Amino acid sequence: MGGGDGADRQMAADKCLLESERGSYEWVKTFPSCIAKDSALQSPIELEHVVNKNNSIYPLELRGVGVPQKSWTVVNVRDTVVVKFQAGMTVKGGSIKHNYRLIEMRFHWGSRDTNGSEHKFNSRRFPMEMQIVGLAPGFTNVEAASLVQSGLLMIGVFIDIASDENMAFRAIAHAVLNVSYPGDSVSVTPPALSLLLPDNYKFYQYYGGQTTPPCRQTVTWIVYEKPIFISREQYLPFITSVYYSDRNDPVKKLLVDNYRIIQPSLNRHIFISSAVKIISASGASQSPNTLLIHLIILTSSLTMH
Repeated sequence: MGGGDGADRQMAADKCLLESERGSYEWVKTFPSCIAKDSALQSPIELEHVVNKNNSIYPLELRGVGVPQKSWTVVNVRDTVVVKFQAGMTVKGGSIKHNYRLIEMRFHWGSRDTNGSEHKFNSRRFPMEMQIVGLAPGFTNVEAASLVQSGLLMIGVFIDIASDENMAFRAIAHAVLNVSYPGDSVSVTPPALSLLLPDNYKFYQYYGGQTTPPCRQTVTWIVYEKPIFISREQYLPFITSVYYSDRNDPVKKLLVDNYRIIQPSLNRHIFISSAVKIISASGASQSPNTLLIHLIILTSSLTMH
């Protein structure tokens, strides 16, 4: 976030997030922009089926995601685990405004007794949510992009628990065991990013905000309806081995429930589509299941959970 007062404010917000029972209630004391009000397009929200059709949309095009990169870097950044990508993956099309460069993904999770996705679907909170971050052209970091409307793209993917191991998720789950404390990082040999996306391409799109302070409402959100699945053994590293306390702190503080509560939908439009193409470097579509289904607009009711 930068130095000086801004860094101090961010540290205060991080402490509220990590050490209060539901820290996001406390953010408004330091960041008034996190206040839920009639003019604020805050995130996350609950997604549900209320539809009005609109008959025009271009497919959402994901480029570079079908081929594994050489390496990703997994980092404990105190309030979550971040996976940093190499250059070369982009998203455009649909009704989004830019050709976004994908730079990283972040995770939100619950605990042994709670689910921790940030968005809900039909009143359900999933065990985890993976959020892929994209930057609009001309920006090199999240802070700068967040200052401009639609400067950030966030792609949310629900994560559910199944009996079988997810082979594509194996490298990430193993790496989390080696980044227990803030600042810890490790390089991994990744799968193709497309293997970490749901097979069902149906997604919801809406305009919202960051789910952590300063909660700037400059984010275009895409949230897949269907989850991906990992095994309980792959989920356990997140809820049992990631700490937000420093390595030398006498008290070990486990990072759990690092999600923001549901925000009012405020009757904003939510778009639905299943039009997704995974494009190879040569420009050919790699997805045999591409569905060119028309755009649907949802009008959400005012809710707070």
